[in-house]
Amino acid sequence: MTRLILSLSICLSTLNLAAKRDTIQVSEYLQLVQLSPHTFLHISYIPYKDNPFPCNGLVFIKNNEAIVFDTPVGHDASIDLINWINGVKKATITDLVVNHFHEDCIGGLTSFVGTGCATHSQKRMCKLADLQGYNCTQRYFTDSLILTVGGERIENYYFGAAHTKDNIVSYIPSERMLFGGCMIKELGAGKGNIYDADMAEWPNTVRKVRAAFPKVKTVIPGHGRPGKKKLIDYTIKLFSADA
Repeated sequence: MTRLILSLSICLSTLNLAAKRDTIQVSEYLQLVQLSPHTFLHISYIPYKDNPFPCNGLVFIKNNEAIVFDTPVGHDASIDLINWINGVKKATITDLVVNHFHEDCIGGLTSFVGTGCATHSQKRMCKLADLQGYNCTQRYFTDSLILTVGGERIENYYFGAAHTKDNIVSYIPSERMLFGGCMIKELGAGKGNIYDADMAEWPNTVRKVRAAFPKVKTVIPGHGRPGKKKLIDYTIKLFSADA
């Protein structure tokens, strides 16, 4: 059992998304939830005490190009996602951006090798992933990475340590959508896995995120339900007692 699932305060509310009309059951390993005409939440699962623990990622597709934020958990779910993007949406995956070095972000990284997409992460991720026995991305950045997918600007930033030392956030200006990964908590969530966390810096880093994206409309946490800016404020409050 990986360190990802140690000390977790579990909230399985994401499973309820399966009841929504906009949920696509791609396979037994993967669900997709359409958030907008161009964005899809991808949900895969990691076992925890014989129960499936949902993990979020994001897909943006426009003009037959796609970018994936975090791999699904494992090879099977990742291949399912790749095949769905290529086959159903008739889009080419140009880029994969990894949020941090844990299994719920990079567990399917090798599945993207050979697809022609470029893989990206913050530079600290390579060393941390290697310590856990995972492969590194092809490319890395220090503070920021700006990509263009389907004619739209995709912004990726490192604001500092929080859930991990290498965690980043990704922002799609045209959607006013922020993929916060495990740095951001869903409303009502506990602190979750803090094994690799910087508890003192966590609220400070999230304050920087809040200041950087004043116009954000939709916020995607690493686990649980997407929401609005209240997720950012909730996360700051949750960890401020440890600052």
